[in-house]
Amino acid sequence: MTFAPMLTVPLCTLGMAVSTHSGMMNAMLKSAGATKSDWKMCLVVAFIGVMANLAGDAAFIVFPPLVAMLFIATNRNPLAGLFLAYGSVSIGFGANLLPGSADASLAAMTEAAAQTLDPNFIATPVMSWYFMFVSTFVMTFMCAWVNLKVVEPRLNRENLGTAYIKPVNEDKFELTAQEKKAMRAGLLGMVGVIAVCGLLCLPGMPFQAPKNGSIMTGYLWKCIPTIIFVLFFVSGYAFGKVAGTIKNFGDTIPMMTKELSTLASFFLVCFVASQFISIFGASKIATVIAVICGGWLKGLGLPAWALAGIFVILIAFLNLFMGSANGKWALISSVFVPMLMIAGVNPATAQAAYRMGDGVTNNITPTLAYLAILLGYAQQYDPRAKTGTVIAYQLPYTLICTFVWIVFLMIWIALDIPMGPGYPAIYNAQF
Repeated sequence: MTFAPMLTVPLCTLGMAVSTHSGMMNAMLKSAGATKSDWKMCLVVAFIGVMANLAGDAAFIVFPPLVAMLFIATNRNPLAGLFLAYGSVSIGFGANLLPGSADASLAAMTEAAAQTLDPNFIATPVMSWYFMFVSTFVMTFMCAWVNLKVVEPRLNRENLGTAYIKPVNEDKFELTAQEKKAMRAGLLGMVGVIAVCGLLCLPGMPFQAPKNGSIMTGYLWKCIPTIIFVLFFVSGYAFGKVAGTIKNFGDTIPMMTKELSTLASFFLVCFVASQFISIFGASKIATVIAVICGGWLKGLGLPAWALAGIFVILIAFLNLFMGSANGKWALISSVFVPMLMIAGVNPATAQAAYRMGDGVTNNITPTLAYLAILLGYAQQYDPRAKTGTVIAYQLPYTLICTFVWIVFLMIWIALDIPMGPGYPAIYNAQF
């Protein structure tokens, strides 16, 4: 019962049920599917996926099934959309246009580790912001490219998920006058929920910034699943009332009941996955691996740019066994941050490299709970999509994006471009 997806998926599903069965989701997909450019759609999906880490783990739950529906609406393979969304959300945990709660929590641990060598070092949530900002566009392009050139053609060749590809009817993308009116009502519902959340962030309200913190470290980001439920429920209800698909409030109950029935396989997969992840964590094997790899990296004696690249690969490997970003960094930052400082790598660079490594293998990590959710979604479109199949189609995102991103990081460090405001890539202090 403490397994993370069990606490979030059913709640988000209830809200999405109302927006789906009221017709709002279909109307949105019809509008979004009006574009004839495969590149444009993939770039938009990848960009939203990379940015979605601001919503935390909820992005793994909400975004992939929506994109699969969008691909169906545009006569494309739904598994391609599902895999693109999941891959971009996973890899996107190492990049963003805006600093988030993850940056704040990691920076606190980075500062404590760096001060063991330099008591005057101060870490901030924006210390690697420049690099993360530019990386957002690099990873957006790469995720879209991998989908269009590798994943989607391979899916179609192997005939996976192709049953949903139908002849295109151009008229199906045209919204009726009633649907447009209902869409405006749904949009107003969304704006209303967001406005209420904004009011709750004011001083004295439940989502106010905690003492010595910001709104991003307060209760707002801990309530994302509930906010998603309310957002989809309110907007879907408003759409349905105008469109005529919802006559009274009680009509939402059958909608939610019907949608929950689709989670049967998800509950079964979660039961098995939760036992495996719990036993694996209790074995402490991830701690042993981290210590062994730390000693190996320390003895290499390489230049800063090469050391940072190897550090990304090392973290990507560790992430296969230990999924928690904060948990890993709490365990290894006290060893790696001072070690990399001595080698000339700024703690801001070390943290950026850590974020990269922690993101690029999220999508193929067996111990990440949300892989079970992806498997459940995939089997709805093709029962042949087993765990090995899903990971095999995620591997191109991991391998290609990791290679390009590491090269990008090495060039950034070699040119000594600042990682963030006031934080150079190279650390020049003498010890």
